[in-house]
Amino acid sequence: MRKHAKGPVPASPEAPARDSAEPGEADAAGGWPRWARRLVTALLLFHLAAVVAGAVGFPPSSPLQQAIAERFSKYFDLVDLGYTYRFYVEPPPTPVVTATIHRADGRPDETVRLPGRAVSGPRMRHQRQLALANALAADVQEARQRAGDPRQSRLARAYARHLCRTRPGCQRVTIHLELHLLPDPDEVRRALDSPTGTFDLFGDRMFTTPQWIGDFSCDDF
Repeated sequence: MRKHAKGPVPASPEAPARDSAEPGEADAAGGWPRWARRLVTALLLFHLAAVVAGAVGFPPSSPLQQAIAERFSKYFDLVDLGYTYRFYVEPPPTPVVTATIHRADGRPDETVRLPGRAVSGPRMRHQRQLALANALAADVQEARQRAGDPRQSRLARAYARHLCRTRPGCQRVTIHLELHLLPDPDEVRRALDSPTGTFDLFGDRMFTTPQWIGDFSCDDF
C-alpha cells in the first residue's frame, strides 16, 4: 500500500487563491463593503416605510395610520414628499408665480409664468415647475408671517436673481403670486352639457387677484 505523507498538503498552483479581504472591505469583484450594503438597505427600507405611511396616512384614514405618518413628517419636509401619493386627490389651488422683467433699454416688458402653460420637453419639466411654484409660495407665506414682508422670501429673491442673470438687459423684476382655483364639478358638467360643450379652465374667474411680492433691482444682486 502507498503511504500518505503527514502534514499539510501544499496548494496546487492552479488552485484559486482564497479571498483574504478583511471584514468590511470590498469583495474581489469590486462590490460594496458589507457595512455600505447594510446602510443602503436600511435607508431604502426607511424610505419605503415613509412612502407607505404617507400613502395610507392621508385622510380619510384611521387615527393609527395618521399617527404613523406623523412620525415621518420631518422626512416628508426634507425630501419634499407631499400629497402626490394620492394622485392629487383633493389638491389645494395651484400657486402661479408671475414675474415681469423690466429692461433699461426701452424694450417692452416680458412676463414669465411659473408654471408655464406650454413647457417643451418631457412632462416632468412641467411637474418640476409646479414644485418650484409651490415651494416659492410657501416660502413667501412664511416670510410674510415671520417678518411681515414678502420681499424677505429667500426663494423669491433667488428667482429674481436668476431672471436678472439670464435675461440680457434686465434692470428690475416684479413678482406677483396668484392661485389657480379648482373648478366646481357641477359647473364643469353643466358647461360640457351646454351647446358650446367647453369649459374655460384658464378664464380670469379661475384665478385669484394677484398679490404683489416685491420689486427686485438687478443692481442688488
